[in-house]
Amino acid sequence: MQYLLLLFKAMRPNQWIKNLLVAAAPIAAGDFFKEIDQIFLGVAGFISASIMGYLVNDWLDQEADRLHQRKKFRPFASKQLKSRSFILLLFFNFTFTLNICLVLPLEYSYTVLAYLIFTLTYSLYLKKKPVVEILWLATGFLIRAIAGSTIIQESPTGWFLVSVWFGAIFIVSAKRVAELKRNQVTQTRQVINKYNQSLLDLVLTSSVSITLLTYSLWVFQVYPESVLAQFTILPFTLSIYLYSWHCEIGDAESPETLIYSDKLIIISALTTATLLAIVIYQ
Repeated sequence: MQYLLLLFKAMRPNQWIKNLLVAAAPIAAGDFFKEIDQIFLGVAGFISASIMGYLVNDWLDQEADRLHQRKKFRPFASKQLKSRSFILLLFFNFTFTLNICLVLPLEYSYTVLAYLIFTLTYSLYLKKKPVVEILWLATGFLIRAIAGSTIIQESPTGWFLVSVWFGAIFIVSAKRVAELKRNQVTQTRQVINKYNQSLLDLVLTSSVSITLLTYSLWVFQVYPESVLAQFTILPFTLSIYLYSWHCEIGDAESPETLIYSDKLIIISALTTATLLAIVIYQ
């Protein structure tokens, strides 16, 4: 049982929530309940694909992770799992992802392949390149959103995609700001050595501004006559500003933990989602 728990931990279940972004386009298009089975498979496929990325990254970084206060407890860094377990998990998730790709539209498979390429190039090389690594990680989120649109075979609006991409840039740059504020200039993430506060503040500020602007433009483009949809700009903005505040105090290193811990962020995000759902599915 302990071995199974270690295998589960190695797949980073706390990160899986990011893949719900695959469902964003179908939900926004009003097709969620029509294609719910396909969407479920699409999310599961990206969870499995992202796990492969985490496995490769953790396997390559085990030496550096042992120097990190938190990451040293990861199964590979702590030497609780060996190469056999790495190969087993990689094979299982590859097979699972491949089988899902075979039952979903071919375009979905292209997005999975693109995501895996982006993830592999990040782990092998680009995570050491400042600025580029932020944009590369953010593009992984964008690919997830595009994958959702391939499932319903409907192209998302440009404002939707731009909002998702810059929203992801905001989240990733906020994480870097938090790491810099916590003085994590170590061998565990050497790219932090190449950043300074001014540059990260510029990326953070510009990404916040563009995210809010493009979300507003998307709402007014898609729902020009819905006051309720347009009202969602208020709680959406609150969510972004609250997250920015956490970033300012150096508390945004772990987005998945932060979002769960701040009740106001949860309430404002749920309010945005609920109001949009009422408008879309009324």
